[in-house]
Amino acid sequence: MGIFTLRPRLIHIIFFMSVAIFISVANATETKRIDLREHWGIEPVHLRITAGGYMVEFRYKIIDREKALVLSDREHFPRLQAMKSRARLSVPFFPTVGFVKSNRRFLKEGKNYTALFSNEGRHLLPGDKAFIQVRDQLSPVLTLQ
Repeated sequence: MGIFTLRPRLIHIIFFMSVAIFISVANATETKRIDLREHWGIEPVHLRITAGGYMVEFRYKIIDREKALVLSDREHFPRLQAMKSRARLSVPFFPTVGFVKSNRRFLKEGKNYTALFSNEGRHLLPGDKAFIQVRDQLSPVLTLQ
């Protein structure tokens, strides 16, 4: 009977040790806050809830086309992370239209562009704070309208 009570405790210890190792490795990749104009070549216009609360629209103006190509990278899509719930919202994919974000071929300086993020679980509400992450770069904190 002693061995049966020891096994669950051992499993819990191994589980918590592996979680601690995973967290320390995840924190080892440093993310840094950036200036949107300097690093991404954009100026945020607004971040707001749309489509009855099921989507979040990030509208931005392109200042420097070459730097703004980061937001339309095909390998590293931007993600919107909620400050309160820590939910990560991604750019949705629809079979008929593809990813709902601006295409890199058509970017022009001085024009406004949009990236939509899926808010299916309604993790974000007006007034909540969030930031956008691309690779290891984080935008300044933005407030939803």
